Amino acid sequence: MGHATTTPPTADGGGSAGGEAAAAAASYAALQRRLDRMPTGAPDTAALRRILRLLFSPGEAELAAQLPSLVSVRALARRLDRDRDELDATLSSMAARGLVLDLEHRGQRWVALAPVVIGFFEFTFMRVRDDAPMTELAALFHEYLFDDPEHRFAEAVFAGNVQLGRSLVREEALPADAASEVLDFERATAVVAGAATVAVSRCPCRYHAELLDLACDAPQRTCLTFGSAAQALVRADLAEEISNAEGLEILAEAKAAGLAQTADNVQHEVSYLCNCCGCCCGMLQSIRSAGIDGAVVPSAWVAAGDLTACRGCRSGCLEACPTAAITRVDNDGRGRRRYWAEVEASRCIGCGVCVDACAFGVREMAPRGERPYTPETGLERMIAMAVERGKLGDLLVDTLPGAGPRAVARLLSHLERAPEPTADRAIGPLRSVFLRGLLATVRLGARAGGS
Repeated sequence: MGHATTTPPTADGGGSAGGEAAAAAASYAALQRRLDRMPTGAPDTAALRRILRLLFSPGEAELAAQLPSLVSVRALARRLDRDRDELDATLSSMAARGLVLDLEHRGQRWVALAPVVIGFFEFTFMRVRDDAPMTELAALFHEYLFDDPEHRFAEAVFAGNVQLGRSLVREEALPADAASEVLDFERATAVVAGAATVAVSRCPCRYHAELLDLACDAPQRTCLTFGSAAQALVRADLAEEISNAEGLEILAEAKAAGLAQTADNVQHEVSYLCNCCGCCCGMLQSIRSAGIDGAVVPSAWVAAGDLTACRGCRSGCLEACPTAAITRVDNDGRGRRRYWAEVEASRCIGCGVCVDACAFGVREMAPRGERPYTPETGLERMIAMAVERGKLGDLLVDTLPGAGPRAVARLLSHLERAPEPTADRAIGPLRSVFLRGLLATVRLGARAGGS
């Protein structure tokens, strides 16, 4: 009926191999739960469980499951009661494979667990590798990111209004008198030109698609990172450091190829700028395929134009739009021609690609009306995402203890400004007398000031 085993039983009634397998399974399950506590989430599926087993050893999974969002190696070794040099070597190996991010600050090495996105999906496919089953990983990531009919991962990542990425409008597509209306953090050229460090890597989305024979012919050496993020990727051999001038050349080439610019959704210390196509980019695919129109925060501009002059051609802006926000419709006699191309404003990310693609000069960009909210820093974005997604408790436990009083102050400031239903939903599960008292005091003062 079964095979005999010579492995002596353990206290739990199984063999040592069975015990090791159970311990490994527990480590991977703990890692999945740790990733899911992040603001972007990581819903449990068979595909994700297989991905984690291919990328992390059982010991690495156990370690990663215990990582807060950012911690010094010295403090982590003390917390886990591990030899610092041995721990540093393990983390270096994981950083080289994009499983954790590391950085140097004031003479100390700090590490952070990489989320699924923007994280170890991108780091896995930023270069050609022979140390991992890349084709199998590509198929598994495709299943996890795109093939789930319930779109569980996309719904988890893009659950709120505050997102990881935001669209940057093409400055060349704007009206001549609009220069003063565009802030520096909204200009791709200003982001690249002003970065202290610039690095370029292979586009992970297009390389991922290439492994599945699904890639378009857009260039792949297009993903730009900046500052400490660029330095970390260069150290891990995931990116190549370049000059600001070369970064601007890559940006210009990407625009000429019809790619849309998507950047880190922060005002200060922008860490990345992607040049995206609608067919391969995960964020844009979430808009096109999963119908999550807010997956990318739009720019302060929206595509417009004189429809009566539109020829409704089957190429041009219809093919160029990375989010399929433009459709060809019968104008029912409202113009000189039978068809024109209409823009669905809620799906338009305001990238400006369509302006360059229109051969007849009809398409233009117009102010969106209300400028989208852009967090000042990555920490503020993390707080805003956690509050929106009901993960404030996880943020408090996993991140803020190591981030200092300034992080807690930012959290409280954000809660004070949040709409009452959002704030109540965020702090309700925490059962915090302090936070409830704080919000009650703030609201009382606001009402008194308005009376």
